[in-house]
Amino acid sequence: MSDPYARPGVPETQPQSRGCAVAGVVAGSLAVVVAIALTGWYVLSRDSAEAGDFEAAPECADLQNTVLEDLVPSHALETEEPLGGAEDAFGSGWQCRWATPEGPAVAVPAFASAVAVAAPEPSGPETAASTLRETASGQETREVPDLGDEALAWTEDGPFTIGCVGTRVSNLYLETCYSAAADYEALRSADEQEIQGSAEDLAEAFVDAL
Repeated sequence: MSDPYARPGVPETQPQSRGCAVAGVVAGSLAVVVAIALTGWYVLSRDSAEAGDFEAAPECADLQNTVLEDLVPSHALETEEPLGGAEDAFGSGWQCRWATPEGPAVAVPAFASAVAVAAPEPSGPETAASTLRETASGQETREVPDLGDEALAWTEDGPFTIGCVGTRVSNLYLETCYSAAADYEALRSADEQEIQGSAEDLAEAFVDAL
């Protein structure tokens, strides 16, 4: 018996242009990622003296890996923006977004994003842990074992499902989000479990790349 939720196969004939269909896959996604990332950071007490491993967050180029290449084929780096600064208690880092380009269909549309923020000392690991908890608050989360020091996964509902994983590695907070269409025409989202599984694979690859 066939699985009614299985991702359909690649169509034999690729449409020549996706145009607005591709934009539909990723429209608003960056705003969602930024909102999630920025709502979680707040000032903590500085009682802990635990040292962190990261003086600075990795840049977008540092996170490139083969899993990203497989999940977002023919991708282009569309966003590379700094976040925070020396005056911000949560720290500073980078916001990245990769997506399949618009135009003639060369791959099923997909996008991936990353927010990487290194919390300053003292209490860097505690600050990063609180960033993770606050970012995931209000979401239906589940723990992801064996990923960094701690990790939580959740799903953002919308026209296209977005799978996200928040990870803490020492004093670094790393947020990964991923979504993909079910076919070249980008008329509907890929299966939710497939998207969430891919988001976790990508988060693991980002951590490995640190």
